[in-house]
Amino acid sequence: MKAAARPLLPARYFLLLGDYFKSAGTSLDELARAADIDPDRFRDTDFGLNAQQIDRLLAEAVRATGRNDLGFEWGCRLKLNSHDILGYAMLSCTTLDQVLRLCSRYYQLLTPMFRMSYQRSGDHAEVIFRPALPMGRDTLNLLQETIAVSAHLQCKSLLRNPSAVYDIYMAMETPPHAARYRELSPARVHFGASPLPGIRMVADTWSLDAPLPMADAHAVRMAEQRCRTLLQRYSEQGNWTGWVVMMLTEAEDSQPTLEELAGLLGISARTLDRYLKKEDSSFRDLAIEVRNGRAQKLLREGQLPISQIAYRLGFTDVANFSRAFRRANGVSPSDFRGGDGGGRSS
Repeated sequence: MKAAARPLLPARYFLLLGDYFKSAGTSLDELARAADIDPDRFRDTDFGLNAQQIDRLLAEAVRATGRNDLGFEWGCRLKLNSHDILGYAMLSCTTLDQVLRLCSRYYQLLTPMFRMSYQRSGDHAEVIFRPALPMGRDTLNLLQETIAVSAHLQCKSLLRNPSAVYDIYMAMETPPHAARYRELSPARVHFGASPLPGIRMVADTWSLDAPLPMADAHAVRMAEQRCRTLLQRYSEQGNWTGWVVMMLTEAEDSQPTLEELAGLLGISARTLDRYLKKEDSSFRDLAIEVRNGRAQKLLREGQLPISQIAYRLGFTDVANFSRAFRRANGVSPSDFRGGDGGGRSS
């Protein structure tokens, strides 16, 4: 019997968009039905959507509303108390530093689709969110916007000096609604900041150790105990192959190594390699397949000279690229472009 797809995103987060959908002339119930999801399930506090349901529902939401800033709007509506028991724990923390450490430790309870890491050195704070599971590009970009906006607003609500300037670096390209990001002032948002999907928040001015108004050490201990219990229920999602393919495909102008991708997940290269082998795949084969697919796409588009395509794909010179391409496709890049009716050949 085939196992049911694992829930990846709590339904309660979608309920926060109810008024937004209504203002756009639709409703969550209508969108759920269009996405082949029982709308009554959203009233179930334990209901969560799997990857396919998330993709369908978000696609329907964008189609029905005609808006491209759905992720931004969603992020504006997420508050600390939106996160169930983990949100209660964060609200009870003594400092922002403790909030960030707690959230990074139990981020999987919010969604296993992304991972959060937090590092601090003196007054320097760095928070990073990276996709941890494969997802479509539209869903990936929308959720990255949601996470960036909500993380900023939730941290700002806890800062002693909310006007402290800091930076948000987003890997995604500049969206059509980029002007909306001025609403995140004093944060400075930089798009296209990384070849790999993710968000990086960097601050040297945050009041990390300032006491928070609702601090309750006992409440934190009780809530964290509950978080640990919930986390133990999670098993490994798997589909490491799909995640690696997504990261390799989304990496513009670079060719990530096995070590780099493993580092994003906080595991060793050997561990990631072992996970891939369990799925009858290997990083080397996946990297070759994805890079060859990107090469074919760029050659068909005919916009870049072959030398630039080679460097963009991470080859040290054109000769290495030509040999690799001929080995995979039986023809040279020039012949492939010429035979495909492309443009420039070199």
